[in-house]
Amino acid sequence: MPTKAREVLLGPIEARGATEQIVRRLGEAIGSGVLAPGERLPPEADLARMLDVAPMTLRQALAALREAGYITTTRGRTGGSFVSDRPLDSAPLLAEDELPTTQELRDLTDWRRAVSGEAAALAAQRCNPAAVRRLKAAESAAAARTQDPHDYRLADSALHVAIAEVSQSVRLIAAEAQIQIELSERLRSIPRPAVALAASHKQHLPLLQAIYDHKPDAAREHAIAHVEGTYDWLLGLRLGKYRPVT
Repeated sequence: MPTKAREVLLGPIEARGATEQIVRRLGEAIGSGVLAPGERLPPEADLARMLDVAPMTLRQALAALREAGYITTTRGRTGGSFVSDRPLDSAPLLAEDELPTTQELRDLTDWRRAVSGEAAALAAQRCNPAAVRRLKAAESAAAARTQDPHDYRLADSALHVAIAEVSQSVRLIAAEAQIQIELSERLRSIPRPAVALAASHKQHLPLLQAIYDHKPDAAREHAIAHVEGTYDWLLGLRLGKYRPVT
């Protein structure tokens, strides 16, 4: 595939606020599953070159991510910086008064409809045999993790980012990664029984089939249905405890 999420998230950044941008880029790559749990980051010199930043700036950003629990660093010949085994567990749960409003959830869902729906439609137009293999592998990985909410969240996120990759749109890839980060934050505040994960994953199957069959309208329709289904899970499993709009 010409465009990879890794290339987008680990590409050159602007000079202003470089440390903060690195934290955001690497945080998005970790939270969206682009960088997998346990994965070793590129050597600091290589990563600094990829991001087009000074090594000291990169070290400051890595120190912040390390303190937050998203990465670990070891020394020696086999050392380096690694994504934490369970990075999403490092993020604090939302307090009751920090829960999003129903309107904020609706806005997130509308954004997902636009981004994920169009990414799916373009993926159906641009899908090739290599992309089919990539998506089938991502789907299988998610299907195997429906018994563990944490592992499934990362695999589900990686699947949606993979669909955006097949769209070959740099902007859609970046937007999908950002969406998956925000979605992870929202999903941390609700219980996620295995039956809900399995039901959610089943919605991927017709979406992916439409992509494989090069049916953009059907792919967009199934993507939007899946997005709306997630919205229903978010509202229903919180038992109405989201803050009302005031």
